[in-house]
Amino acid sequence: MIQRTLLLAMTILFCSGSLSAAGSGLVDEEKISSVEERRILVSIEEEYAKLDDRKSKIDTQEMQLKTLEAEVDKKLAAMQQLRNELVKLLDRKDETEGERIEELSKIYEKMDPQKAAVLIKALDYQLAVDLLLGIRKKTAGKILDSLDAETATELSKAFTEIR
Repeated sequence: MIQRTLLLAMTILFCSGSLSAAGSGLVDEEKISSVEERRILVSIEEEYAKLDDRKSKIDTQEMQLKTLEAEVDKKLAAMQQLRNELVKLLDRKDETEGERIEELSKIYEKMDPQKAAVLIKALDYQLAVDLLLGIRKKTAGKILDSLDAETATELSKAFTEIR
């Protein structure tokens, strides 16, 4: 008898397609033949109600997640745009620095090699290398010749390294 009731309830559940539709109306006083069957059907209806409530909460959470996902996508797009702008600015900065180093190289090239050597020794290492790379090789050789051996060696090694 209990098995028949459970089988009947499960059949109603699977055939209905909707939890609320399957859960409502299980307890029909005319069709109930025992107290145990009534208790089981009431229990099933309570489970349907819980499942409906849980489904609505999950639907709400899914909607919230989709909203958050859209916000994250917008922020990622904005960050990518800012990143692209930053790359452009850095490229422009590098280009401007390169132009200025070229101009400074021309100035150092026209200087007396001994005076240029004194100034280059006081400069930042990378700037000194960049300046020497921009100077004609003959003039750069004279400047390196005017430097002490250790500094000249370090700067000479920089000519072989690839940046």
